[in-house]
Amino acid sequence: MLPNYLYETLPYGYMTAGAAAVVFTPGYVAALSGALLILAGALVWILRSEHRRGDRHKLQLKSGVLPFWVYEIQPFAYVIAGLLCWQFSNNQFVYPFALIFIVVGAQVFVMRSSQRKHQLPQAQRMSHL
Repeated sequence: MLPNYLYETLPYGYMTAGAAAVVFTPGYVAALSGALLILAGALVWILRSEHRRGDRHKLQLKSGVLPFWVYEIQPFAYVIAGLLCWQFSNNQFVYPFALIFIVVGAQVFVMRSSQRKHQLPQAQRMSHL
């Protein structure tokens, strides 16, 4: 069994390692591997977040235009698109747009994570009692 601090940081580690693979290693295979690693971390984060939500009744009242998975993966797709534009563009005018993609993706991620009301996992709840 993994220690709690390691278990909780795994999705962020996946995403950081994927971003590093996209940015610092040349080639399309490394970029694809990095993008898949970012998506794996994103999926783990999304699944944990949905499982821990304490405001599910609000979630059911909302009827958005986008399907659930498209909506949830959106900030991570922005970051991946920005990183890929940054890595594979030969035009200097694309770099500001790549940076905008990365910043918007990070902003949407931070806004969503701060707006969700998460419950503590079962093991943590019992240790705090």
